[in-house]
Amino acid sequence: MLVFRHGYPERRLRWVIGDIHGMRVALEGILDAVIVVDADAQLYFVGDYINRGPDSRRVIELLLSLGDSAKFVRGNHDDVLDLILNDQWLGGEDQTFDPVAACGWFLQHGLDDTLMSYGLDYADIEFHSRHSGARLLAAIRESFPDAHKAFFRDLPIIVEEEGLFVAHAFWPPEETNDLPHVLARLDGDASLAHRVIWERYTPVQILTEKPWSRPAFFGHTPVSNYPQSLRGHDNVPIYASMITLLDTAVALGPSGRLSAVCVEDGRLVQVGRAGHVVPE
Repeated sequence: MLVFRHGYPERRLRWVIGDIHGMRVALEGILDAVIVVDADAQLYFVGDYINRGPDSRRVIELLLSLGDSAKFVRGNHDDVLDLILNDQWLGGEDQTFDPVAACGWFLQHGLDDTLMSYGLDYADIEFHSRHSGARLLAAIRESFPDAHKAFFRDLPIIVEEEGLFVAHAFWPPEETNDLPHVLARLDGDASLAHRVIWERYTPVQILTEKPWSRPAFFGHTPVSNYPQSLRGHDNVPIYASMITLLDTAVALGPSGRLSAVCVEDGRLVQVGRAGHVVPE
């Protein structure tokens, strides 16, 4: 991660971007806005790339085009789609849960928008979800390109490196997040993997002092779910002891935003749903 600027080695600045949820225009806007302030940015994404918004397929195509400049973690929406596409779900407490049931469950949480972006007809989705779940599953798997299936299959539960910890939803506030400790704790622990992808912080957990050695960045829970005293203004990230919460609800309403925070200097860049930069 070291690059040379003016003949001297220097670490690239790292930017963490919140939940996208199929909002391609906002994603384009945040990438352009980050590049304006940091042309050599290294990007990290907290998961939930699909569902709710109208352009999930084009979101994945854009993310795949970023190459080595981007790293991704697995969100709970991504985890369910991985089960549907690849029979794999890393954050599932019930490892016997089947893909057909997952389709029915997440059609209530924006999966239909994702499937339509991949060319499925809404009437067919509705009909097959009621009468032939197996046929719907087959149509879904046929509609996704292999590269997109591989993207979801390969998403890790966490991304971590020196001075940085990124997960979708949660890390226990009483645990340390040192490099060997995290890997050892996650290894073979389905319950902890489920918590990291699915659990939500309480306000008390956000504010508590944590024994973490690295700042941690999460999405998953829209900041508007928390008391005003924690978040200050609507739809800006929440900052507390060693923790930043980045889901600023870009897909949930007209006031939603997509946020990017610089790990090294704390700069915040936000865009609205139409991709325009939100003034500080």
